[in-house]
Amino acid sequence: MPCTCNQCVGGILSPRMLLRLERTAASSAEMVQDSMPAFHGDQPVHDPEVYLLDYVPPELRVEVARPFAVGFANAMSTAAYLARQRQLPKPRMVAQMMGIVPGLEKGASKAFLGKGGVPEYALDAVLARMEEEHETAGDGSFAQDEANAKALEALPQCRNDDQFQLLRQQLFANSDFWPCGPYAFDDEEWGQEGGEGEDDGWVHYDTSNWKPPAAAAAGGAAPPAAAGSGGGGGAQ
Repeated sequence: MPCTCNQCVGGILSPRMLLRLERTAASSAEMVQDSMPAFHGDQPVHDPEVYLLDYVPPELRVEVARPFAVGFANAMSTAAYLARQRQLPKPRMVAQMMGIVPGLEKGASKAFLGKGGVPEYALDAVLARMEEEHETAGDGSFAQDEANAKALEALPQCRNDDQFQLLRQQLFANSDFWPCGPYAFDDEEWGQEGGEGEDDGWVHYDTSNWKPPAAAAAGGAAPPAAAGSGGGGGAQ
């Protein structure tokens, strides 16, 4: 969609969307860190209840060590850092910068990427939360914060404001796969008790054709189509 404010990053990310992306990514990273269970050193925890970690596929959440969870938060912090620099935080750029951005645990970034984590998971979670907190698409909680509301009012309006699907398309255009979390555990496969048939309040996407990035790249598989209309798993 053509920019009408002449200030869009890459011609698609409007100042207001840039603000939402930066602040939501930064706050999400903080909430991930704050929600971590009491990890004992680097001993793994079975599917820990870490904020937004359900945007990481189940096979990577079976046993999670602290560095992996911190690395997940680091990907969000890196996206916020790039947004502050007025750069579109594409996954490959985020992966490259995770070990460079000041203040982040570089070892945790390396652990996340080395254990199969990719920035797409973190970006998927951030975009979903952006949409959930939007004034019309979601519950309006972003603008209920006075500082956020004043910052939005000070920025020019643009035709690209609130174009979440456009932002998704630009971010993940060259990815090996299309992220479509949140991903639920299969109770029988992973030995989980209960939960079958329960409505958890999230919009879930058809992930039956989902493949890990390496497998998708090797097989040349196209991204799976979403069963919902939006790009992210929004709360209902």
